[in-house]
Amino acid sequence: MEILMDVLFMLGGVAVFMYGMKLMSSSLEQNAGSGIRNLFKKMDKNRGINYGIGIGATALVQSSSATSIMTIGLAHANIVTVQQGAGFILGSKVGTTLTAFIFALSGLSTGAFNISYVFASLAFIGVMIIFSTENAMLNKFAPFLIGFGMLFIGMEVMEVALGGADSTLSIELSKVFKYDIMQNPFLLVLLGILFAGIIQSSTAATGVFIAFLATGVIQNIDQSFFLVMGANVGTCSDGIMASLTTNAKGKRIALFHLITSTIGALAFTIILLLFREPIVGLFENLFPGRPQFSLATYNFIYNTIYTLVLLFFLDPLVDLVNKMFKDKGEGEDQQELAYIDDRFLKTPSMAIEQALKETYDMATLAKENMDRSFKALINEDLSEKKQINDVEERINFLAISLSRYYIKISGVTQSSSNEELMGSLHNVTNDIERLGDYAIILLNGTSDMKENDWEFLDQTKEELSEIYELISHMFDLGFDAFRTRETEHFSEIAELQKKVEKLISFARNEHVVRLNSGEYPVGVSKILYAILFSFERMSGHIVNLAFSIRSTTGSKTEALEAIEKEKKTVKN
Repeated sequence: MEILMDVLFMLGGVAVFMYGMKLMSSSLEQNAGSGIRNLFKKMDKNRGINYGIGIGATALVQSSSATSIMTIGLAHANIVTVQQGAGFILGSKVGTTLTAFIFALSGLSTGAFNISYVFASLAFIGVMIIFSTENAMLNKFAPFLIGFGMLFIGMEVMEVALGGADSTLSIELSKVFKYDIMQNPFLLVLLGILFAGIIQSSTAATGVFIAFLATGVIQNIDQSFFLVMGANVGTCSDGIMASLTTNAKGKRIALFHLITSTIGALAFTIILLLFREPIVGLFENLFPGRPQFSLATYNFIYNTIYTLVLLFFLDPLVDLVNKMFKDKGEGEDQQELAYIDDRFLKTPSMAIEQALKETYDMATLAKENMDRSFKALINEDLSEKKQINDVEERINFLAISLSRYYIKISGVTQSSSNEELMGSLHNVTNDIERLGDYAIILLNGTSDMKENDWEFLDQTKEELSEIYELISHMFDLGFDAFRTRETEHFSEIAELQKKVEKLISFARNEHVVRLNSGEYPVGVSKILYAILFSFERMSGHIVNLAFSIRSTTGSKTEALEAIEKEKKTVKN
């Protein structure tokens, strides 16, 4: 019964430890989002740079699984090549080893001082921040403190449950590792693979192995070396699962991750078998009585050496995975998204960045369709009708997909500013979709004119051209404001909208004169008024697009009031 209670207590410690790991990693992903984006933007053709970016990005979030899934998503979206992603994946293996050194600090004490207790108290500080202050910056940092503290609370609980080398539970568990079969290195590597695959984290698996070393459950450090190498392979399961719904490029990244991790584990297993005594002796001499530091150091050295070696063989390895997964044949008509992917939701800041890129593309498509439709109207030419309709289908598809994605981002983000941005982007997407709809109204007007063998007079065409030229300029300014988040063009956009409204009113009045003089049949009025109404609504939606950077609804009044408040704040 005593052993059963100790086992249950130990499992509780594992649960606290793993939840702390998750909380800390999630907090780092949230707060380091801009840093990760900047690192990804620096990816280039140099494998060494990509390797360094992989180290840096993974060090920021302390999760090779999270960064590998992000890389798979980026490859799927054609943002990075397989070559670039492969260099990044190798670097991520090194970046995640830092956490093992932090885990090794657990139990480190001098007299009455125990560093684990100090770190564990950070969880209390994090909780007090959440309950005692509304400071946004502190509340963003608090989950990290709680998660970091919980890591050491979990480690301490595990060590207390195990009770040291002389406890009943430790003795019983250590017997397992003393069986002859547990001396088989390949079996230990397999156990490491299974354990990390089940808990889906090589970092957490390493933490458990360190706890076993610190309490004497594992007494031979070489056994822990084999286990941690297996864990490095087991963590590939996340990427494999994430790649199942991707294109060939995403699958290639996942396969590269699995192949290189397996090569590293196999090579070092053989090396450790051949030179077990000198290697074990080296680490025991380096860290006498501190086997947990031996494991953390071995984990770092092992990952660094094998990834650097494989970096030199990157080209043939990438060629191998390219041959194993070939692109699907052409001719598929289904719509695909260029940037957004559910894999990015693990890092909300990255998901937002990708959603914005997809929104920019959608806005560009809408403007191109507006131009085509107006050209067709003026030239009385329907040769681009199919392309206009196809692009309109694409715009509608993007509108639906982006709206769903914004909802998903809102569900995972912990930032109030991000939630406000999602609300604004919902409205912006609707505005862009409506621009596409009004382009179709122009196209339909052209079709109706041709069906009835009607033509606009040159004066009417000049009036429409003058209005559309202003709308086109408005779009350029509004889209620039939306992309740069700058307000310098606000006053010009507002003035342009007033000019558009005046010209529309003038065109309507002129049409009445021409209608009364018999220059137009009555049926033309319906078409012309629909076109002028479309112009009026286009200018309104462009204003919403621009002013959305200061107003969630795109309200010109709200945006201008917000700017005035900002000016007063700066003056004060």
